[in-house]
Amino acid sequence: MEAQPTVSSFVEPSAGSAARRRGVVARLIETQRKRIAGLRDVPARTALRAANTAPLRRILGAKYQAAIERHRANLPTLTGIDAQIVSALLRDGVFITSLEALSLPGSAGIVDLADAMADDFAAEARRRVRAGIDFNVVPPGPLVATPEVFRWGLHDRLLDIAEAYLELPVAYDGVSINYTVADGREVSTRKWHRDWEDRKMLKIAVYLNDVDDQGGPLQVVGRHHIAQDDANGYRYELASDEELGAVLGEGFRKDIVSCEGPKGTVVFTDTARYFHRGKPAVTRDRKALFYSYFARTPRHPFFCERSGLSRSDIATLSQGMMPRQRAVTAWRTTLPWLLQLIPPAQL
Repeated sequence: MEAQPTVSSFVEPSAGSAARRRGVVARLIETQRKRIAGLRDVPARTALRAANTAPLRRILGAKYQAAIERHRANLPTLTGIDAQIVSALLRDGVFITSLEALSLPGSAGIVDLADAMADDFAAEARRRVRAGIDFNVVPPGPLVATPEVFRWGLHDRLLDIAEAYLELPVAYDGVSINYTVADGREVSTRKWHRDWEDRKMLKIAVYLNDVDDQGGPLQVVGRHHIAQDDANGYRYELASDEELGAVLGEGFRKDIVSCEGPKGTVVFTDTARYFHRGKPAVTRDRKALFYSYFARTPRHPFFCERSGLSRSDIATLSQGMMPRQRAVTAWRTTLPWLLQLIPPAQL
């Protein structure tokens, strides 16, 4: 007997079931993307293992210390709030201020521009989170079309602060607009971690909306602990509160600096030496600019170039700049040729 069609045969799929199917497909695509990215990361991870063997650690450490000594006489002299920032970084790894206190030209304008870009990206960020993409930044197109945001990070005063803290000529790794969806999940950079790029580095976060305790503040464990250096090697991991407590001791919580503040708050921090995270946002999405700096020859250049801007994007944004600004953005061209051959990891 021929099967009779059921009522469901004539009913259009609901919007909810269609959305679920799209979500499943998006998650499968993201899983495949991560697998491919993992394969692309093999050269960088192999280089990291090689650079952390005892013989290479000794060589790299000696070269690093020699470079610091050679550059010492050329370090900029800082005054006022700029000197306070470097002192706090050396002592605590973090300093919180505001665009108003910094008084850098064009600051109000870049916040308004970046805030508009983040708002335009909001719906896409939420879609990407549903698809399993946990770390989201505004794509490079709007940033390339609005060079003021990128170029704010090249103010001479900011470069002087970075150089005085790093004790070496500076590289500028660009800017990203991070969008954190308020889903309360402790995933990706919302777990405790240290950044991979260099021995020391400087990140400058600029909040594009008010950020309170429930809004995903940047948090830094503001004390020295578990040395990562050329003597001991470099290891990287993500950790929950409980996992970090097992390593540092439960007392680490009293040393957490929670960087809360209104729109325009600015956070200077060393994300390579200090454990940090974006606390999971609960009540509202968090929007923030992140500017990145490290030594002109970073220890792990194959883990740099993390802003999402391509090399051609940065070349476009660097056109017409002063010599110092061009030099800090073109840092990769001064690397030893062997390091230039290793493609940057996706992580």
